[in-house]
Order: sequence, then C-alpha cells, then structure tokens
Amino acid sequence: MSFKRTFFFLGFLLNALFGFSQTESDSLQFVFGKSEGIHPEKYILTGKILDQDSQEPIEGVGLHVDGFYTGISSDRFGTYYIALSPGVHRVTFRHITKIPLSTSVTLFDNGVVNLNMREKNFELDGVVVMSEEPDRNVRNPITGITKLTTRELKAIPAFMGEADIFKGLQLMPGVSSVGEGTSGINVRGAKTDQNLLLMDEVLVLSSNHALGFLSGFNTDVTENFTLYKGNLPSSFGGRTGSALNIQMRPGNLQSWRGQVGLGTSNGKLLLEGPLKKDQVSVIFGGRISNTNWLLRQARDFDIQNSKLDFYDGYLGLNWKIKQGHTLEVNTLLTGDYFKFSESFGYDWTNRVSSLRYRGIVGENWAIQALIADGDFDNSFFDPEGLDAARISNGMRYQQGKVSATWANEELSIQSGIEGVYYQGKDELLSPYNSQSSILPEQEGKEQGVELALYSNLEWDISPNTGLVAGLRWSNYRQLGPDTVYQYQSAGQLTEDQIIGSTPVTGLIQNYSGLEPRISMRHSIDETTSIKGSYSRLFQYIQSISNTFGPTPIDLWQLSTRYIAPQQSNNFSLGIFKNSNENRWEYSVDFFYRKSGNQVEYRDFAQIFLNPHMETELVFGEGEAYGGEFLIKKNIGRTTGWLAYTYSRSFFRSQEQSEEKQINGGAWFPSNYDKPHEVNFILSHKVYPRGLFNFTVNYSTGRPVSAVNSSYINKGLIIPEYSLRNRYRIPDYFRVDLSYTVEKVFSKKGDSLNFSIYNVLGRRNAYSVFWQKDGDSRQLRPYRLAILGSIFPSISYTLNFGGAENE
Repeated sequence: MSFKRTFFFLGFLLNALFGFSQTESDSLQFVFGKSEGIHPEKYILTGKILDQDSQEPIEGVGLHVDGFYTGISSDRFGTYYIALSPGVHRVTFRHITKIPLSTSVTLFDNGVVNLNMREKNFELDGVVVMSEEPDRNVRNPITGITKLTTRELKAIPAFMGEADIFKGLQLMPGVSSVGEGTSGINVRGAKTDQNLLLMDEVLVLSSNHALGFLSGFNTDVTENFTLYKGNLPSSFGGRTGSALNIQMRPGNLQSWRGQVGLGTSNGKLLLEGPLKKDQVSVIFGGRISNTNWLLRQARDFDIQNSKLDFYDGYLGLNWKIKQGHTLEVNTLLTGDYFKFSESFGYDWTNRVSSLRYRGIVGENWAIQALIADGDFDNSFFDPEGLDAARISNGMRYQQGKVSATWANEELSIQSGIEGVYYQGKDELLSPYNSQSSILPEQEGKEQGVELALYSNLEWDISPNTGLVAGLRWSNYRQLGPDTVYQYQSAGQLTEDQIIGSTPVTGLIQNYSGLEPRISMRHSIDETTSIKGSYSRLFQYIQSISNTFGPTPIDLWQLSTRYIAPQQSNNFSLGIFKNSNENRWEYSVDFFYRKSGNQVEYRDFAQIFLNPHMETELVFGEGEAYGGEFLIKKNIGRTTGWLAYTYSRSFFRSQEQSEEKQINGGAWFPSNYDKPHEVNFILSHKVYPRGLFNFTVNYSTGRPVSAVNSSYINKGLIIPEYSLRNRYRIPDYFRVDLSYTVEKVFSKKGDSLNFSIYNVLGRRNAYSVFWQKDGDSRQLRPYRLAILGSIFPSISYTLNFGGAENE
C-alpha cells in the first residue's frame, strides 16, 4: 500500500471517531459548624474518594469550587485537601471515568467529606484515553507533558502481548528510539542517557528486558507515568533532555486479591492486600520469561542455540500513619541474561530500594522526604576459544531528597534539597572458563557527589494566565582516590599527549551551575491556550557507548577534570485546543534545544578497561529542533490519536586535535536523527466485552556511515568509509493489531489477548553491514533485521480474591 493511500485511510478512520458523555449526579448536602461567632480566614476540607464497587482509592479526582477548577486533585490514596473560606460552597468532584458528584458544603469548621464514585456507563461511553481533568492539556501551564495511565497503555498492541511503558511512549509525538532491539527512548532529539528515569522520584539508571523490546517496569504494579519533554520542574534535574516519572500503585487496603497470567513471552503473578485494613497494604508483582521455546523454533542453528532469560519483581508497602501522613517502602529488582549461540552474551541486574514519607503538617503546608539505594551490575562475555572472557562493571548510588510545599487556591511554592552519591564499580576482565588463557585485569572507576537546591512556584495569575517558574542550583564534586593524567596540551587529549599521572585523594574537580526554568500559559478562550517555556539543564553523568544504540553494557561515566558536565538550553512554544466538550484534543508544539559539552566517540574507540577515558571521547555541541502535531479523540466507543513529529538532531565536534575531529568539525546528523515520524492508534470497543486495537508506525531511517569503496592490500580487503552518518538505512514501517476479550471464563474477572506484531511482515532494517559477496573482491551492503516477520502472541490473565460484592 502506498503512503498516500495509507494516510488517506488514517484520515478516514479519524473521521469515524465519535462518542458522548453523561451528566452529573444530584447535589449532596454537608454542613460543618455554625455561622455564629468569629471565624478564621480559612477552614480545611478533606476526605477520601473511593470506587463504589471495588472500594479502591481513586487518583486524579479534580475539585471544582463554585464553578472553577481549583487545580487540586486527589492523590494516589484517593485523599484530597483544600483550604476554603467560611461559608457555603458548591464543590463538584470530577473524574474522566466516573460520574461527577456535586455537593453543597456549608463550612464554618474543618470538615471531612468521604465519597464513593460510580463508573460511567461503559456500554455507552466505550473507551476513555484521558488520564486527568479533561481540559488539563489546555489549562496546564507546563509545555511538553505526556501523561498516560496503565489502563490506557494496555489498550495498545504490544510486542509479545505485554504492555510496555517505553513502547507506549514511542507512539506519542516527540518520542522515538534508534530501532528495534535498543533500550531507552530518544525525546526531542536527545540521547537516551539525557533522559531522567524515575520511579516515584527515585533515580533508576537502567531498566529494560529482551534486547530492549520490553522495559523492566511491570504495568500491573504501575499507576501512571508522566514524561516532561523539555521543561522539567525544578525538583527534577541531572539530565539535559527530559524526565520520565513512573508512579507505582499502592496495594489494596480493603481485601486480598491477585492475578496470574501466562503469555508468549512470560508468566506473571500479582498479589496485593491489607496487612491492616484501611491502614497498611502490601503489593507484589513479578514476571519471569519463557521465550526460549520460541528461539528453538527458528530455522537458524545459531538462534536455536541461543538463550534469553529475564525477570523482574516489585514489592511495595504503604502505611497510612494517620490522616494526611503516609510512609512508603518499595523495591524493584530486574535482571537479564542473553547468549547468542557460542558467540557472545551479556547479563545484568538492577535493584532500586526506597523509603518515602509524605505528610500534611498544617493548613497550607506539606512535606516530603525520601532516601534510596540503587545497585546496577552488568557484564559482557565471549564464551568461546582460548580468549573466552567476561568484562563486568556497574554503579552503586544513594539518593536523598527533602522538600516542603506551601499552597493556597492560587499559589503553590515548593522548595527542597537533593543529593546523590555515585560510586562507580571497578571494571573487571576475567577468564570465562578454566580453558581460557585470559589474564585477570582490573580498572578503578570514579566516584562523586551531586547536590542541588531548588525552588518552584506555580501561580494562577488570573483565570486566563498561569505561570510555573523555578530555579535549581546544582553542584557536582568528583572525589578521590583516582589517578589524574597530565597532557602536554590542554586541548590535545590523546594518548600520545600524556606526559604523566598523579594519584589524587579528596576533592578532584568541582562543577556547579544555575538552572532557571519558566513556563507560561495564556488562554485565548475556554478551549484554547498558548504555552511557552525555557529551561537550562545540567548533566553530570552520561552513558558511554561506541555503538549506534544503547545496550545494557554501556558504561556510566561520571564527570571528571577532563569530562565536563553537559548542559542544554531548551525552548518550546505551542498552541493547544479542545473541542466538543473535550472529546477532541489538538496541539502543535515547536521545540529547539542547544547543548554543550555533548559527548560522542572517536572512530574505533576503546571504552572498556581504559584508565583515561577522555582520550577516546569527542566533545562538541548539539542542536535539535522540530515540531509535534497531535489529533486525539478521548471519549467514545472508538478512540485514538494521530501524531506526527518533525525532528532534527545534529552534532558538531569542537576538538582542537585533527585526530579526534569528526567530519572535519562540520555539523552532521546524530545517530538518532529521524526527521519524520507518524503514529496512528485506534481503539474500538466491541460489545459486550471486547476491545480491538490497531496501530501504524512510520519513521525515517536513521543515519549510518557507509563503505564508499574498498581496495586490496596484501590480499586483504580494506574498506574506505564515508563521512560519519552521511547515509540512511531504509525507512521504518510497521502495523500491529490486537484483540482483548474480558470475562472469558471467570465472573471474577479474566482476559484473553491476541496480538500480531508487524502484521505486514516487513524486514525493517536495524542496521546495514558490509561483507564479501562470495568469491568477489567487493564488499556489498546487507540489511540486518531484528524482527523480519510477523510475530503473533497470546496471553491469558486470571483475577482472584477481592471483596464479596465485586
């Protein structure tokens, strides 16, 4: 099918989308105190919102007071807290999937209003793809935010039938990846390591499975996730691109329940319930792979002889100490093992544990504190021959963060302090087995401390104008012991310029900088707004790789005396509009970013067991710009979106040494420069219990360096390569389908999912390599496709336990 016909078909499907909504319930009356006497300026109204059927807390219920949205919503425990003047108020509670509740609250004393909300009639409204207040995309003053819930994510066809956060994000505008089989995401032309990954605001260095096809986050234990694509709140820092905060969900406080599932790629278990009803809950979710039976079905012997295993587990404990005070303890553990025949392999593990306290300490005050510990290990091995060896490395870190927030109906101010202590683990080279002749080798890695002070202000200047402004001061200190090398010339960081080395203890290098952030929204009318933003960001840790895509064995490299922190300046300007009572969303968002001290690698770089990493790196500046276009239908039996992204990303080396310059110091496309990307997603409710999903993904092929010519020298074929990233691999195109049926065998709740990944069976290129063609003396290009065929999958999930009335 031609692309012209494809886009015509997508347009036809968009025109077919429709839906309608339900009305509010009758008003409920609440009276607190008496009007006689002297009253303070404010009283507190608080309470908890639960689902009427499951009695689970509902997050994201918006409070509208006297006809105006307050900007206050219930938290993950269903709790809300608002200060109101004495008197009678009309308070309406709204959630996109629930029937609104209207109340009349007479407030002459502090009051508690607990409510149960009923689900909207799903038979009428069908699928909902909104995660917050229906007009938040217009009213929110921060630009470039993408927020989805786990429920929305599971409506997207997925590889091996497993819903995945990273793959779901790649269907949104401004988000892409280098290709199939790579981990992480590229956001608005940024490298994968320039994206901050957080689990409930706790730092996660790496999390992916199965060659990057799945992330390490099990969507059964996640609540929602928010991606900030350029303008980060001042409470987030340490990366120059974006921030992704994944919110984990608490266990059920009312009854014990669980879920078991078996699919093409993995088996999984979910168990949750109260240790003390209404006060302490626990949740556990685990997955383990079962993919090796698929590898054994392959025709290729090497694939049959390969092995792929992964697992992940999450354990969360939530304790409601008292009203408004919560303590959370959680741990995420993930791991992978992959071996390709007897050629090569890797394995890695990642653990993140945290303790967090959140509390309301006054009429307008709240505090939050957390401590966390992370441990990341990975290794690469060559299992065959006399040189069979394993190279291992990793990173250990501790994180602490404390913040305080003051808020009223129009203004919110948050200030805090954050610190991370990094300890790079020694790189180790060791023999893989007893037959190996490899001698053990060890190379020490750096350690350092990153500190930050921040303050953030959110101000509703008027009903039509909102402002978010913040300032972050960040500081990084490289600590000894370490060996610092001296070079003959400060601008010639090459191995042949080394003139000596000095062991150093204590403070080695100190960097710091101010990071202003500002974002503003002005509403043209009730359904249309213009937003603009600017932010400056610093980054003191980066992933070093000499491949075009990130892998689990990339090195995390701290800033040193010769590796300065990256920095970026980010600009964004967009217009956002809703129509037809927020059923439809439209947005156009343009961005530009300029980065300094960006890191690339020199040709044939040696990044492992290198005591002077700076000699293998190329430093320069980066530039990215583009536009994001989105049409989205939120409510109805048929929902979905059409997203188009135009994005360019370039790099220019600024090395004085000609030996380390890339393309003579000229601008060239980065490895993740993909100018055009189109994503179409459609979900259609098939009554009474079915859901059909359809996605189309197209993108420009990424840049590659090619062999221009070759010659023979002493019987060897010597290739001559083009300038870096002068050519491109073929464009990418993929169509996926899925169908989910609920309550198949069990009234308690079960689901059966059928998915087909890559319906057209396209051999989308992952890379292009050159090799000799038979007896010919010429090198010919060959396409490498990770998945070059249709990939069907099936998964079944069964729910058990729960309250008797469910």
